[in-house]
Amino acid sequence: MKKRTYDIDLNIVVEETFTFLRRHHVPKHWSRTKNEQYPVHLMILLFVLFCMYDKSLRRFAKIIKSSPPTCLAGINMPAFSTMFEAWRRIPPCYYRKLVRLSGRGGRDRVGALDPTHFEIGRPSISYCNRTKRNLMRDPNRKCTIVTGTRSLRILDGFIRKDHHRNGLNDIPWMLDTWVEGMMLAADTEFDAEDRFHQLVIAAGGKGVAPLRHADIPVWRTNGSRRKQLRRKWPGRTYHRRVLAETANSMLKRGLGSTLRGRTVGQQARHFFAKCFTHNMLMRCQE
Repeated sequence: MKKRTYDIDLNIVVEETFTFLRRHHVPKHWSRTKNEQYPVHLMILLFVLFCMYDKSLRRFAKIIKSSPPTCLAGINMPAFSTMFEAWRRIPPCYYRKLVRLSGRGGRDRVGALDPTHFEIGRPSISYCNRTKRNLMRDPNRKCTIVTGTRSLRILDGFIRKDHHRNGLNDIPWMLDTWVEGMMLAADTEFDAEDRFHQLVIAAGGKGVAPLRHADIPVWRTNGSRRKQLRRKWPGRTYHRRVLAETANSMLKRGLGSTLRGRTVGQQARHFFAKCFTHNMLMRCQE
């Protein structure tokens, strides 16, 4: 692999992924007759390896056929079109479920919330210079990721088509059982009593976000949770928020910063597959 953010043996990744899929009862076949030549576990594993190699699908199919991991040496690898059709059969919401399941089990007491941008195109610099195309204005997808600050696993993620939006719009769609008993640290963008703090408290956790204005006294501060933060600021909890930037950097440098796919659903599938791959790699390092 070209990018070496994750220094892990591929055989360990294969064994850990198969063990995880069996432990959480992921079905091996989607059809009722169970007549698929390649089981679902193998296809999900190939998607994980595809995210690790960060190559085109045709090149990845040639690489995995010519030099597969040692534990997969006796298995006949499918063609690239078979892999593509098999990955399309699994909806993005199921990959998101795998992300949530693989994010459990750590000793995380603080979750770091941070939005990040992924590219949806990868033009060369020479092409952009020749066509006078500005890379800074290329379309992208804004994704929100929650990272456990001890295990560095991704607890949950969310992606939407509209990239010109506030991160607070994703909060109602992300809060789930993983919030219970957890402190959720975010930046100033999430300083809102009704749209952030009260929703996190209703889910069983507590939010920590810097207040926008530092000169306002407590009696003029709106919201009970924001008043608590004004009286006593949890500095040790908020200082762990920067680990979200670490996870985002690992995700983009190690697995690529581009989401492959023409539609938003295909890009969401690739995004959740990257998050699931990241969690598998972090489990292998423990």
